[in-house]
Amino acid sequence: MRPLLVVLAYALALFAVLYFFVIVPGQKKNKQTRAMHDAVKVGDKVATIGGIIGIVLERDGDTVKLLLDESTGSCATFVVYAVKQIVKPAGATEEQAFQP
Repeated sequence: MRPLLVVLAYALALFAVLYFFVIVPGQKKNKQTRAMHDAVKVGDKVATIGGIIGIVLERDGDTVKLLLDESTGSCATFVVYAVKQIVKPAGATEEQAFQP
């Protein structure tokens, strides 16, 4: 009976370590990413997961229309989940822009 308790205690300890070092940080990162996607608004300068940088012209639910080149006026539509980071929030100065 004792070896069974040792194995059970070991399994519970392993699960606890896995939970606190893998699952909890992952949930925290997902929560931050969702908050960032919800915060995307018109006028923000954003970078997508594909490396495309543009200014948000309009947001319609789960899609955003980005101005890619001001001189030609070229635009593209992306799902908001493709936005990796907000490079410069709308109305922010250069000092307030994200500095990696």
